[in-house]
Amino acid sequence: SYVDSIVEDNLDNGIRYVSRATIMLSYTWGYEVKVIVETLASKCKMDGRDPKKTYIWICCLCNNQHRIGSAEQVSFDEFQETFFSTVTGVGR
Repeated sequence: SYVDSIVEDNLDNGIRYVSRATIMLSYTWGYEVKVIVETLASKCKMDGRDPKKTYIWICCLCNNQHRIGSAEQVSFDEFQETFFSTVTGVGR
């Protein structure tokens, strides 16, 4: 998944790229990336959030869905448990 390729911290400029999600984004594949970015920026502004300190959980970027059900990778039960704990932990 995309999230597996993100470096946790950039020590050169002190930016933290990975943290516990503060927002969960649920959407359909029909949305353009531009609309998603504009919506997230608007949400940060409305809530008084600092966009650089807002961490968003997006299932298609956070789950490697090719691994689900694959015998050598992750069972569906394990995925379901991880997915549930992640979703219920957003914003906490």
